[in-house]
Amino acid sequence: MKKLFTVVLLVLSINFLAVAGGVGWLVQTKKLNKEALAKIQEVLFPPPVAETPATQPVAIDPTTQPTMKLEELLAKKSGQTATEQVQFIQQAFDSQMAVMDRRQRELADQQATIAKAKAQLAKDREDLERQRQDLSDKQQQATKLADDKGFQDSLALYNTMPGKQVKTIFMSLDDMTVQQYLQAMAPRRAGAIIKEFKSPEETARIQKVLERMRQADATAAAANANTAAATPR
Repeated sequence: MKKLFTVVLLVLSINFLAVAGGVGWLVQTKKLNKEALAKIQEVLFPPPVAETPATQPVAIDPTTQPTMKLEELLAKKSGQTATEQVQFIQQAFDSQMAVMDRRQRELADQQATIAKAKAQLAKDREDLERQRQDLSDKQQQATKLADDKGFQDSLALYNTMPGKQVKTIFMSLDDMTVQQYLQAMAPRRAGAIIKEFKSPEETARIQKVLERMRQADATAAAANANTAAATPR
């Protein structure tokens, strides 16, 4: 048995020497490079195989895992579930929309107020312009009457006549002409003539003329006030 072992050992040694010599000859003649030697070494001495774990990790469903992680994150972040977080966000959004709607309504109200103020301003300007025109017309009319010899002669005559006779003449004239004569007279003289209008028909007629005079005076006063306010100091 010992001899057999020796013979086997001797044969293996010879083979090893032969292989080593062949490899040395191949390297020396450049027929065997480093890459080939590395491949031979890999075949003779293969790397240890990694052991496969007894249990494989359970695959996680990619369709549910992000949601689960998001829910866990939200729960850890604020102590609320994802549903509660969504409800909170929705409530905040609704509240913000309500604020925006209220501001939009307030803005619309402001715009309506501004538009109304502009319309009123335009109307006031039109009224002012009309009052100025009326005042200018009255001034022109007064100037015309002052220069009208026939009107001045009649006025002088009416100032000397009894009030009852002047009243009779005025009842035959139109309202504008009666108004012009009364406005051209002294207040006391005009008052004495007005007192002669006594019957219901005469009273209604003189009240109509007096109302025209009051409106004219009010228009003239307003025009003068507006003109004074609009004139820069």
